[in-house]
Amino acid sequence: MNTDLQDRLSKIISEKVTDPITPYAGNSGWSGSETSRERAIREDEDGTTSKRQNDALNALFDTGEKGLTWNELAKWYEWHHGQASGVLSVLHKANLIVRLKARRNKSAIYVLPNYINGREISERKVKTCGNCGHQL
Repeated sequence: MNTDLQDRLSKIISEKVTDPITPYAGNSGWSGSETSRERAIREDEDGTTSKRQNDALNALFDTGEKGLTWNELAKWYEWHHGQASGVLSVLHKANLIVRLKARRNKSAIYVLPNYINGREISERKVKTCGNCGHQL
């Protein structure tokens, strides 16, 4: 893992970075409805997004090479599917976590980059947003 990425991960895990990671046109992402967009903006501004991102990174740090699926992360923090998969998607897009090709209970496994340990990774597919046309 490169030094810059290691430094970013260490800072996030140790210092609880307060600014959310917002790779989707300046926000953490939303499903396309006005309600979903309003929720994303509100949670990005009120600290909810940052807290979830820090919680997910800490959980992935705690699980080490075992990693977590969206379902395991959701159970860990009592989040619904959208909250768990959304935070994993954002962290994956920001290259802070890795999705393995291996699966557990039919779900992708996510790990911190230093826990890949030679396993095959699943590259992130670049998609285009149906709402605004930018690359996701």
